[in-house]
Parts: sequence; C-alpha cells; structure tokens
Amino acid sequence: MATSVETHLPTDAGAATAAEQRRGTLRRHANLTRELAISQFKLKYTGSVLGYLWSLFKPLMLFGILYVVFAKLFHLDKNTDNYVFQLLLGIVLFTFFQETTQTAMNAIAANGNMIRKAYFPRPILVISATLSSSMTFLINLVLILVIAGSMGKLALGWSSLLALPLVIELYVLVLGIALLLSSLFVFYRDIGHIWEILMQLLVYASAVIFPITLVPPRLRGWFLVNPVAQIIEDMRRALVSTRIDWSVAFMQAAYVVPFAIIAILLGLGFYVFDRLTPRFAEYL
Repeated sequence: MATSVETHLPTDAGAATAAEQRRGTLRRHANLTRELAISQFKLKYTGSVLGYLWSLFKPLMLFGILYVVFAKLFHLDKNTDNYVFQLLLGIVLFTFFQETTQTAMNAIAANGNMIRKAYFPRPILVISATLSSSMTFLINLVLILVIAGSMGKLALGWSSLLALPLVIELYVLVLGIALLLSSLFVFYRDIGHIWEILMQLLVYASAVIFPITLVPPRLRGWFLVNPVAQIIEDMRRALVSTRIDWSVAFMQAAYVVPFAIIAILLGLGFYVFDRLTPRFAEYL
C-alpha cells in the first residue's frame, strides 16, 4: 500500500501543478485583456478637449438629423409609440455595432510590432478592442435609460429582464464579426471599404430609423432574420415601447435564424482567425 501511495503522489502533484499553471496563465491573459481594453478606452480620448463627450455627441447629432428628416418631414412619429426613444435606442445600438466592428477590424494590422516581438494569444487584441468600445456603449445606454426614466418614457415590465441577454447577444455578434474581419483585413485591406458601404445599407435593413411596426406584415420576417434588427427591435420591446407585439418575432423569425447566424459567425470568426494567425507576422 505504501508503494502505491508513493507511486500516485508525484502524479497528483504534477496534475495539481499543471492546473495551477493553467489558472495562472488564464489570469495573466485576462489581466492583459483588461489592461489593453482600459488603455484603448483612455487613449481614444487623449488630446481631446471634450474627451468622452464626443462619443455621446456623435449619436446625439445623428439622432437630431434623423429625427428632423423622418419625424418632422415624413411624420413617422405619428403612428409610432415613443418614437423619440425608439429612434435614439436604435442609433446607440447600431453605433456600437458599427464602430466596434470597424475599430476591431484594425486590431491586428495596427499592432504588428507587438505581434512580432511578444507571444500571447492573438484574439486578445480583438477582444480588448471590443471591450473598450463596450465601455462607451454601456455608459451611453445607461444615460439613455436615465433620461427616459426621468421623463417617464420607459416601458418597464417582466420583458425588461431580457435587456441584459440582448446586450450579451449583441456583443457575441460583434465579437464573431470582429474576429473574422480583423484576420482578413491583414491580407485584404479592401475589406475596410466594403464593410463601410455595407454599414450604410445595414442602417435601413436593421430598422434603425423606423420600428418594425411600420413594415408591412408580410415583410417583417425578412427584417427580423437580421440579428441586428432582431436585437434592436427586442430592446425596444423590452425598454421603451408598450405597443409592440412580442409574438411578431416568434411567429415570423422564431429566433432560430438570427441565433443561428450569430453562432455561425462566431464559430467562423474563431476558425478563420485561428487558421490565419500563423501568417500574421509575415504580412505585418
């Protein structure tokens, strides 16, 4: 029995040591990701007089322009419940999607020196870029809710509990696209221009300016299979509108298609990124 104990002790100790090493490595990677995200958040506003306020002014200015055009000229607010905050919420959500994917796209190409000189998991650069943008997004979202709440425009209920899962869903979508774009951008810089054009089209395809209720019923399902449109519309249901029928999405999109698209984009993003990572250094 003594021999048996002596035989197993080194193995157990070695397994414990390996587990501790893995935990230590994960902590170091998590710390690196956090520090990079915070540094990028601070550097984004370095040298700017207004600092963070620019990230608030940009969606507000866009909101002002779109509100004048579509509410005052086309009167979309006439048959829309709480159109002001539906529009503002849609702009903030879409701005996060647009700016984060465009910023993270350059995460690898802009850090060639770091990639050549140090070894660390390359996805950290993309994840930190998305987390940095998430800080701005969450602050803007909270400010909107505070303003809407102070004006009595929030439509809170049990459905409001879905706001957090929807934010997570949006982040997962952004992360998958960011991994895919950032890895391809190293080799094909034209992707940046193509993605910029697609963003202009996606504003209308995601029902940012108008709620789904203004879309003819036979066409609503086509909008809701778009994950961005599904997230924006569900956030409106959850927070600022009491007149949107929850059954619309379940009947026409059933959440299967947008969820499947997000899962495919996330898996494809990690797969392509992993396959192209060994070639990054030679192209940077």
